[in-house]
Amino acid sequence: MNDETILIIDDEPEILNLLSRVLQMQGFLVRVAHTLSEGIKELVVSEPAVLFLDINLPDGNGLHKLKELRKNYPTVKIIMISALDSAQDRKKAFENGAHTFLSKPFNLRQVSTLVQQFKKGNF
Repeated sequence: MNDETILIIDDEPEILNLLSRVLQMQGFLVRVAHTLSEGIKELVVSEPAVLFLDINLPDGNGLHKLKELRKNYPTVKIIMISALDSAQDRKKAFENGAHTFLSKPFNLRQVSTLVQQFKKGNF
């Protein structure tokens, strides 16, 4: 695991750009993937400390893959992100091992707070 690397799996360019900028300003190496399959390949290569995982992706559902990811990568902190913030999705995310859930649209302050929590080990 690389404590300085964060992987973002999301198909929305605006989200990737926003998260990348904020995280890079905080000193992290940011890797991005636009699909679930591309993200899984990147996960193996980059061994990130934190994974931002969107639920609705062009080639799959991040929420459905979460349990497997948690099992295969137990040290990676997983932040689920979604524009469809349903109580059912939140519940399933936490039951399957997500560390937190971030609803779109989110702002820079929310992302910065999460990063600071991670850096302090409160994640």
